[in-house]
Amino acid sequence: MFRTFTLAASLIALSAGAACAQVTVESWAAAPTAADLAAVFPEKAKAEGVGGGVELVCTVARSGSLNDCQPMAETPRNYGFAAAARKVSGKLRPAGVAPGTEVRVPVTFAAELGRGQPSTAKTPSWTALPSVQEMQAAVPKTEGGPNDVRVTLVCDVQAGGALSGCVVDREEPAGQGFGQAILALAPKFRTALMSAEGMPTVGAKVRVPVRFALKPVEQAAK
Repeated sequence: MFRTFTLAASLIALSAGAACAQVTVESWAAAPTAADLAAVFPEKAKAEGVGGGVELVCTVARSGSLNDCQPMAETPRNYGFAAAARKVSGKLRPAGVAPGTEVRVPVTFAAELGRGQPSTAKTPSWTALPSVQEMQAAVPKTEGGPNDVRVTLVCDVQAGGALSGCVVDREEPAGQGFGQAILALAPKFRTALMSAEGMPTVGAKVRVPVRFALKPVEQAAK
């Protein structure tokens, strides 16, 4: 009897510890847009041109939405960012997280949103990328050409994480067609609905850095 009771008590303790564990959501099935954050941007912060960030801890409901969201951190304090984050938490729906799980949710309010300007998600997570074969087929191939190529696109994010309105922001070396080659591959990129720092990507801009090494034609042929 004593041994059975001890084992049961240990299992209860382990279960309680597991229930308190908090996870970081890796993928979102639904999320607010940049316009949603702009709509709840605190007036005091807007007046002073201040951006902020909040970390919520929420529970995943049976419906998949988030319940009981509580702010665990708020920077800066006393500007209303925590209340604003809770207002948009109802639009968040994590993917692949079991009901009852506690999740940590960062929400970042870019100062640009308070000024009515486009925001840029600095650390987007990519859910789709062009393949190596597609990259190789797209880039120009010239004998004696450059080995190190860097291209950066700046794009708008549409519903579902698709990119549109992309422009070449950086091209090294310039004038050899690499920028246009990567621009043609823009439809192959797709971003997650929330960036790593907790910024909505839909309605925002993202930077798409691409770097690759090319072998000279005569080497590649061997």
